[in-house]
Amino acid sequence: MVVSFLHTEKVVNMPKNPILYIGGPGYSYENFAPMIDQVSDHFDEILKLLKINSPDGKQVQIKLFVEVATPETIRAYAVRVSKNPNVYEIRMTAGLSYHLWLASRALASDVQYLNWINKIKILDPKQKKRGRKELLADYAYYLASYLILLHEISHVVLGHCDYVQDEMGFSALDEFEDEKKVLTDKEIRIRRAFEAEADRQAGEFLTGFFESSLGDRGLGTHIQFPSRKHVYEFYTYGVTLVFVLLQQLTQRKGAIHPKPNERQYIVVSALSKYFEKYKPEQLRLIHDHAVLTMIKAAKKTGLIEGSDPIKVMQNAISLAFVDDVVKETNIREYQLILS
Repeated sequence: MVVSFLHTEKVVNMPKNPILYIGGPGYSYENFAPMIDQVSDHFDEILKLLKINSPDGKQVQIKLFVEVATPETIRAYAVRVSKNPNVYEIRMTAGLSYHLWLASRALASDVQYLNWINKIKILDPKQKKRGRKELLADYAYYLASYLILLHEISHVVLGHCDYVQDEMGFSALDEFEDEKKVLTDKEIRIRRAFEAEADRQAGEFLTGFFESSLGDRGLGTHIQFPSRKHVYEFYTYGVTLVFVLLQQLTQRKGAIHPKPNERQYIVVSALSKYFEKYKPEQLRLIHDHAVLTMIKAAKKTGLIEGSDPIKVMQNAISLAFVDDVVKETNIREYQLILS
């Protein structure tokens, strides 16, 4: 995929919506490449600690590849490479990682997305020279990378990889290549539901990872946010920038994946599931504020159809079909067991 770039800082005013163009001039691949290894190493540690079994009790292996030598390729996919034993592969190319990194740089630009950045405290003296904006942008890059990888992992644990191979004859679930396939209306409906479900699960997983990075007070460890509301304003903008990027890369074309604004809603609303389970006393505060921030973030970044509250409500209603597909496919019979 060939993408032309404009400067990250440039915002082109369009009717009702400013459109954020993610750009590369001034940034180099070498600047962010070492960060890929940190993401990869952390996920490798997590996958080693997790005990994952198939529905019939067999041990499952998930191999993760966050590539560093493919800066020209934009792909992320999950595939079952072996059924007996159960072995799955998840891969994200360096090209996609690079674009996620560029998207995160928006928070370090001159555009004022978060007007409280100066209230952030830098807790690590070694990082003070870099400044609040750069540190926040780095944080957003990790958040974005985790979201993509957790989406692919969700395809595995939710049984989607097994179902599409065994029941539909597809070899893999691919973030970009799948949209080039010619499918029947029934296949599109199932695949679209799987993508939405993977986004929801990834959002719940991501909240857990994010919370673990914030320390005992829930305000951050290397930087300290002014309040819990500010924490999730940042989270919501970080997530939104991922879908602004996907909007740019896909031009919102495609039938299999929900539209980028729909995916923003799915991931942000998944906060409620996590807080309902683990921090119910904060549920209303965090979730309600995040939804309001989501609409503001869509307007500021130009996420098409994401800033209209009525459209957001319609998205919520339209996603009811996902539960119907879950029942129709009996996908829960394929779901892996995590412990």
